[in-house]
Amino acid sequence: MARTRTWKAGVAFTAAMMSMGCSSQDEESTPTPTAEPKEYAALVRGQLASMDLTDAKLTHDQIASQAEEAARAAGDIAHDVLLGTALLDSIPNEFLAIDRWTDAQAMQGFYADPVVQQAFGGLFATPPTIEYFELAREWVSWGDMTSGDAHDPYYVHLALGTLRAADPAEARAAHDQVAAGGKQPSIDAGNVAHVVFTGLADARRFVAVDIWQSDDNIEPFYTNPQFRMAFGPLFESVTEPVYQSTDWHQW
Repeated sequence: MARTRTWKAGVAFTAAMMSMGCSSQDEESTPTPTAEPKEYAALVRGQLASMDLTDAKLTHDQIASQAEEAARAAGDIAHDVLLGTALLDSIPNEFLAIDRWTDAQAMQGFYADPVVQQAFGGLFATPPTIEYFELAREWVSWGDMTSGDAHDPYYVHLALGTLRAADPAEARAAHDQVAAGGKQPSIDAGNVAHVVFTGLADARRFVAVDIWQSDDNIEPFYTNPQFRMAFGPLFESVTEPVYQSTDWHQW
């Protein structure tokens, strides 16, 4: 389908980046955050055993529907299923589940269960990659993990990698400066959420889940030279796959 939307975020992003030196992140005027329950995420990524997506969906949906009650009881509050696109660092039709949990120990125990691992054997060509993260509420963010629900389909860009700064405060400050400068340009381009998680076992592991209402402007935004100049130095290494939402069984 031809894309007719005009992308105008580049100039706005440049202006925003130039103004970051006088960012409004003034500690004296920032409200003290209230304590909120911790939230965790498991990213499950892998190559599907079947190249026929209809068959793969049936296999997944049977597994997920059977496991849902036990997963929810253990603290799994959301199971979102997406498939890889051809954008940026994506692997077409790579499976991604983002499971959000209220209990880190229960989360890790669930995926270690031999029954779950056996079920994965029927869904994936090889064992999937599973990484565990904690929601970083205090980092600059906007929207939430449900912000894509108003759009069908919606798209998720992951900035998944290892932060360059070893000191968490330094890493957060560097991220927050870039995110604050890029917030309005990304929203103008169709971004509806930027949600940050850091590694559960390694604080330098990082994933930002950026949710987009369409795929029109994803590549132009993330390949914009001004964005690359600001974004690249945050990471020792990073990949940027893009996924599309599905109608597979989820909650």
